[in-house]
Amino acid sequence: MNMERAERILALIDQLGVVSVKQLSEILNVGTYRHTCRVIKQLSPYLNEIRSKQKIVYLNKEGRQLIGSENELKSPGQLEHRLMANDAFIHFSCPYDWRREESIEIKSRSSFASGIIIKGLNTINQKIIIPDAMFSRNGYLHLVEIDNTRKMVDNRKKIESYKELWKDLHNYFKLTPKLCFFTCSDKRKREIEILCKGIANEVKTFKEIV
Repeated sequence: MNMERAERILALIDQLGVVSVKQLSEILNVGTYRHTCRVIKQLSPYLNEIRSKQKIVYLNKEGRQLIGSENELKSPGQLEHRLMANDAFIHFSCPYDWRREESIEIKSRSSFASGIIIKGLNTINQKIIIPDAMFSRNGYLHLVEIDNTRKMVDNRKKIESYKELWKDLHNYFKLTPKLCFFTCSDKRKREIEILCKGIANEVKTFKEIV
C-alpha cells in the first residue's frame, strides 16, 4: 500500500475515533470484509486493536504522529456509543466535515430594560451545547444525537437546550439547524418525535439504518 493511501485511511479512522473493521469495509468500499482485514493488517504498525464482539481499531502513537493528529484516545470507552455514531456517519453517506463531540459556544451580550446597555454593568451570557456529531450539507447544519443508554429525562433536557439555542445556531453558522436523533426503540422514537416538534428534525431507530 502506498503511503498516500495509508494516510487517507488513517485520517478517516482518526476522524471517527474508533471504527469496526465491518464499518470500515462499508465506508472504504474496497471489496470483501476479508480484503478490508488485509488492509488493516498492512496498517497494523499504526493501529491499536480491540477485540470485542467485533474487531475494532483506533490510531496508536505512531499512527497519530504519521498524520499529525493530536486526538489521543486515552481510554476507548463508550465503544457501543462510538460505533453507533459511525452507523449514523455511514447513513449520511460519510460527510467530509463530520465532527465528533465538538463544543458549540454561543455568547450574547445581556442588556437591561428598554434595550439600554449600561457601560460597566453589561454581562456576557455564554451557552454551550455539545452534539454527539455534526456536519453541514445542502444549507443545513445537521446536529446528531446518539441515544443508546441515555435516560429519556436527559433526552428531554437536551432537546429543550437545542430549542433555546435554535435561532442562535442559525445566526452563528448561517445554516438552518436540523436535529438528527438515532435511538434504539420505536417507543423512544415516537417520544423523541413529539419532543422535537417545532424544529427541523429526523428521528430514526438504528434498525432502520443498519
